[in-house]
Amino acid sequence: MSNKFTKSVSLFAFALLAFLFAGNIYAQTVNVKLRINTSTCLDTLGPNHMVLVCGESQLGTEPAIAWDNTTGIQAVNVGGDYWEAEFKAKPGNVIKYKFVTYFDLENPTFHWSGWEGPIKADIDAGGNRGLVVGASDTTLPVEFFNGWEDEVDQFWRPYEIKEDSIAIYFRVNMGGANFDPETQVVEVRGGAPLGTDNPWIKICTLNREVNSVNGGSFWSGTAYVAKSDVAPGTTQQFKFVIVSPETWESTDNRWFTFSENLINNSNDTTIHWYYFNDIKPQGEKVTANVLFRLRLDALERAGLFNRALGDKVGVTGPKGWAADPFDFDTDPTVLKMTYNSDLEEWNLLEPFTLYPNEVLSYKYYIAWDSSRVDTASPNYIPGLTLDNGWEEPGVTGGADRKYTYTDQTEQIVPGDFGAEYQFFNSIHPNGVIMTPLKLIFKIDMTPATDVNTNPTNPLFRPGIDTAYIQFDGSLIPITQGLTMYGADNRIMLEDTDGDMIYTGEIDLTPPTFYQVCYRIVYTSPQGEIWNGGGVQKGRRYYQYILPTSVNPVVWPSTFELAQMEWMPSNLTVEEHPDLGPVTDIKETEELPTSYELYQNYPNPFNPTTVITYALPQPERVKLEIFNILGQKVVTLFDGQQTAGRHSIAWNSKNEFGQNVASGIYLLKISAGKFNQVKKMMLVR
Repeated sequence: MSNKFTKSVSLFAFALLAFLFAGNIYAQTVNVKLRINTSTCLDTLGPNHMVLVCGESQLGTEPAIAWDNTTGIQAVNVGGDYWEAEFKAKPGNVIKYKFVTYFDLENPTFHWSGWEGPIKADIDAGGNRGLVVGASDTTLPVEFFNGWEDEVDQFWRPYEIKEDSIAIYFRVNMGGANFDPETQVVEVRGGAPLGTDNPWIKICTLNREVNSVNGGSFWSGTAYVAKSDVAPGTTQQFKFVIVSPETWESTDNRWFTFSENLINNSNDTTIHWYYFNDIKPQGEKVTANVLFRLRLDALERAGLFNRALGDKVGVTGPKGWAADPFDFDTDPTVLKMTYNSDLEEWNLLEPFTLYPNEVLSYKYYIAWDSSRVDTASPNYIPGLTLDNGWEEPGVTGGADRKYTYTDQTEQIVPGDFGAEYQFFNSIHPNGVIMTPLKLIFKIDMTPATDVNTNPTNPLFRPGIDTAYIQFDGSLIPITQGLTMYGADNRIMLEDTDGDMIYTGEIDLTPPTFYQVCYRIVYTSPQGEIWNGGGVQKGRRYYQYILPTSVNPVVWPSTFELAQMEWMPSNLTVEEHPDLGPVTDIKETEELPTSYELYQNYPNPFNPTTVITYALPQPERVKLEIFNILGQKVVTLFDGQQTAGRHSIAWNSKNEFGQNVASGIYLLKISAGKFNQVKKMMLVR
């Protein structure tokens, strides 16, 4: 046998043994432990609730992991916000996964139906967490649940890691507290070692989690203490305090202990959240249908929305916020609205189970048809991008809309401008400008040059730096063929006489809008400086072009906005001007050509329904409701009304304010010689 053949056999045998040895390793399994921290879940998750690990595995796991959000690997609570999930897997196995939070399997936490947000892993996991199983038992570092829309690293922390310091993460739910989150803040105060024993001082100021449950009821923040200042077994006492005015919790002192592990190993901990004063939102939870009603008259008139072309609209926020980018048709947090041809509006009737006085935060979102960005299509809108669909309502200064939940089983969100329905971006139907207009801005840049009023930015240098109006969240640029947020929509400001009042102007081509929202940008050696920002009221300036008359609405050919001061934040939001009652609009929709009584909506209903009717001319109108025996229950309206469409709500009460029983009721309208009857069904 030749040496060459002997060598070949030896190599083959070695390769076979290696293969068999490797196969033996990969036939084995190792134990994998995941450690989860849910202090960053935006809902009231407690130790008695559920956390699942859902995902996919190349080589399988025991128990099995799957993307089915009801059969994932269930984690076990090990105290407070800390959970552990254990499973067996083969070395080399690639696993992609996410955490899902539930009160029980029928009720996920509100944000994204319990699923956490996007994750950046060390491996390509497609926005999920990633793990390559090693050759021995593995316990991963603590992973914080991503309750935010933004992508975070797999092993991120909601606080800064500081060498030689211990981080303590505090969290409180203010849903049952009587205070104003727009003007007041929440602090943690306590004794040593984080504070002082006499008197107690501020340990840290908490920040509002604006996207958390109940319209942003959670507040959180981190305090730090040097390791050298703490001995194992030291007790830390604290309370939550509202300022200002100052309101302390009336509970016994809260406390936790600095363990040896906390001081010498983990270096951080989260304190499981509390309700302020241990008071949760009051009363029992109520299951109710909430009716959202929306019209887009102004956008339709300006050519920016057309249902016939495939443009659609939805509501996002009440059951979680959609995270960019998202698919309108499949994202579960986008609640799709349907067009009601009788009422000529978009409706959404959505069930909720919440405490009375909980706050629903929401915005409307337009999903434009793809032809709107196709340059070859007759539907093309220059400057538009399909992700520009977020509403930026002027009535809230661009912040979220808010609806306070009640104890009624059928609820209707109040409308804008005294109407029964809301308008996209809160643009009044009469707020479309159909004549050319020169718009002038005047900005006092003096505060931008003063370190007392501009303490954190490079100061503005008159004569050197350039200042601009930057349209932001405004539909005006779209009407001019410009982008909504791009630098192409800027207006340069100039100070020709050196008085620090900078002016700029733009000639607007109709149709365009009267609602003007913008920020100010100026150049500096460190780059561009923007004022405003964030998500709350004051994130941008809101001003309005005013008509010269309202009845009818007439627009000027030139309009100078009220002079604004540069300020770093809390930017001015003007009150909405009076453009006349929505029900009397003549310019934005044609008058009805005939009398009509539309079917009430919703129907069946409990306890409230909306009745809409049309008058082609002014008439004396009587609306009456009778029971099935023909006995009158209540007169809803009896008086003179203008031509147009009108709506009125019935709360299923009789003339004496008493609730009526379930059953069929007859609605009768009498208007001049016109009489009509519709059946309605009340189901309690």
